[in-house]
Amino acid sequence: MLTDNNKSISSNISIEYLINNISNSSSALPTLNESDHFLKLNLNPFSLMNILISTPLLVLQLMTLPIFLIHSNYRNNVCFRILFTNGVTDCLQLAPMLMFAVLNLITDQIPIWMQMICGSIVINAWNLLVVQHLLLAINRLIVILRARFLGSPFMLDVETEAKLFNIAHAFCWTLFVVIIALHQTSYMGALFFPGTSQFVFDNSKPYTQAVREVLWYATVVMPIICLIIYTVIIAMAIVSRISTRICDIIATNGKRPSLTNVHERRLLVQAIILYVGMVLLSIAWNSFSSCAGKICYGKVLQIIPISLTRTNHVYLIQGPALVYCGLNPILYLIMNREFRNRFQKLYGL
Repeated sequence: MLTDNNKSISSNISIEYLINNISNSSSALPTLNESDHFLKLNLNPFSLMNILISTPLLVLQLMTLPIFLIHSNYRNNVCFRILFTNGVTDCLQLAPMLMFAVLNLITDQIPIWMQMICGSIVINAWNLLVVQHLLLAINRLIVILRARFLGSPFMLDVETEAKLFNIAHAFCWTLFVVIIALHQTSYMGALFFPGTSQFVFDNSKPYTQAVREVLWYATVVMPIICLIIYTVIIAMAIVSRISTRICDIIATNGKRPSLTNVHERRLLVQAIILYVGMVLLSIAWNSFSSCAGKICYGKVLQIIPISLTRTNHVYLIQGPALVYCGLNPILYLIMNREFRNRFQKLYGL
């Protein structure tokens, strides 16, 4: 979940850099002698934080995901399909982080092959999540346009829309699997750094940096497109509300028609909340350009100077990033009464 060189904290997070500069309070691990046992108790505070945050959120994610599969109106709805894949992607970040946090407490001999697989999954799951948010924004725009231009021959029918989104999903997941497979080769990779209990890019491999740059630019452009889409949606909603006040109230006996019903509006609000959280996390990660010893330096939006101790940097960025991975089911249960009732019924609450 770290991003591009000279644009994020990861520009200085190579394995060698972390080993040389990490704070003693959080990274000092005992050196194994031949007589040392494989298992060692190491109360790493970052691992403990990951466990405390990831465990309840992963459980909540796994409890809510079956609801999308059980009920046909969720299975057949494009928006809920995207939200379901968001949940799966969140789990692909939470589960490895939790597993490695536990392993980091009991051993410092985690197999390299396991680090490479899980590291590539966690890091690239964030990129996949950004793409999924773009698909979600496009879906919300289509819903608004369909309501605005009802009956227009230029609007996609629901079946065609579903097929196109299925193709887009298949492409995204295929690309995700291909990138993970490439991370298992000698060309690029990712590893686990126990000092801060996080996954980092393996910059010793020749194409790691080039791929990171491509992914970084992609994950910057896509949120900008999302911002444009949501701005258009909000503008259309405002214009529609103004026009109905002026013209349509009389024609409809005082009832103002809306571009969306209550259910769709709540889905739109949920999508915007998730988008804002994603953007804030991206800004936070990309605000730091270097770490010197125990201090990380950078500029917010390349304007406002900022510095944090390395310890606080991990707590204040990695912690909220994990919380964000569990935000989806919380929003479902708060904002969707039908979903909440089905959740309670499924688990007898």
